[in-house]
Amino acid sequence: MLKITDISYSYKDETILQNVSQVFDAGKIHTIIGQSGVGKSTFLSLISGLEFLQSGSIEFKGQSMTNLVSYRRQISYIFQSLNLIPYLSPLENITIATNIHKVKNPQSPSSYLNKVGICGDIQHKKCHQLSGGQQQRVAIARALALDSDLIIADEPTGSLDLANSENVMTIFKDLRDAGKCIIIVSHDLTFKEISDYVYTIKNGRLTLL
Repeated sequence: MLKITDISYSYKDETILQNVSQVFDAGKIHTIIGQSGVGKSTFLSLISGLEFLQSGSIEFKGQSMTNLVSYRRQISYIFQSLNLIPYLSPLENITIATNIHKVKNPQSPSSYLNKVGICGDIQHKKCHQLSGGQQQRVAIARALALDSDLIIADEPTGSLDLANSENVMTIFKDLRDAGKCIIIVSHDLTFKEISDYVYTIKNGRLTLL
């Protein structure tokens, strides 16, 4: 589904990624683990079209990723910083996202929030009134609502307790079983248990563990 070829990236004369090539298949969970500062988030930014490539190429469903705006609208990204609109409710955040991505026949925003345990009156509160864990679950619900074939997640359980982390992992497994391609960066080693492939980044290269 996603093919990257010879991606390299440098910042302030420091090589972050060097000639990284990899194919990420549909119906699989791919998790990248490793220490902070090795280039995991940079890698996600590049493959999601949030950062311009310095070298190399990316293909999505056999098509070269040249139109970044179009590409971003075809994928779901769960930001570590969440990127919710704080003065809007969870329901409104999801509605705006599905409208921007032109999702065909989406389910009600409430149904996606219910899946991640954001229920009842919480759905109508402003996002800035929610706890960090609640906001993270809203961000995950928003990604689900986009119904993309490729889901990219940066530390998706970083602010969640054990019960909610387990719920999110179950959701990821269900998405995998539905044929989605899921790429995760996480410090949470529990993701290794549900992943089909586990990688680390070492010396600028993506290495299969």
